[in-house]
Amino acid sequence: YSEKSLMLMKDHNIHELIELLGAFWNKSMNEEERSEAFTTIVYLGAIAVLAYNFVANFVSGFVFAAAWARISVVTGTSPLSAGMWENFLHAKYSLDMFFGGPCIPAKAILTIPIFFGYRRFVVNSTSKSPLKERFPIINRYLSLMLAWLVANVG
Repeated sequence: YSEKSLMLMKDHNIHELIELLGAFWNKSMNEEERSEAFTTIVYLGAIAVLAYNFVANFVSGFVFAAAWARISVVTGTSPLSAGMWENFLHAKYSLDMFFGGPCIPAKAILTIPIFFGYRRFVVNSTSKSPLKERFPIINRYLSLMLAWLVANVG
């Protein structure tokens, strides 16, 4: 290990980490490699955000269904019945308080296995697209949108 990386491990200073990454980024890569690395990092970040969005949407659907079931069982009527919507919203907001903020770490952990499936789907759709050679950036964008549509709408 270099003296700089040993100091980084010893002090756990984020500023030194950023400086070390900057040195690696600028000294060990040419312009083309930096461009490809940046594109890959943004691409993987977008896949991670979409995977988290899938998990968050699933949890939101669960909360909605649980609140609906609770009000239906307690009152014996649909939440769409006269005067029941407010009760439904109270039940939903109560469940949201637990499954919202406090469960973010659990959602993040659940995102990890989803991320790999999402990535596999996106990479497969990117490699099979006819736009792959002529328009690689548009191809990547369209493959991300396709993955979002399949997972969140389909």
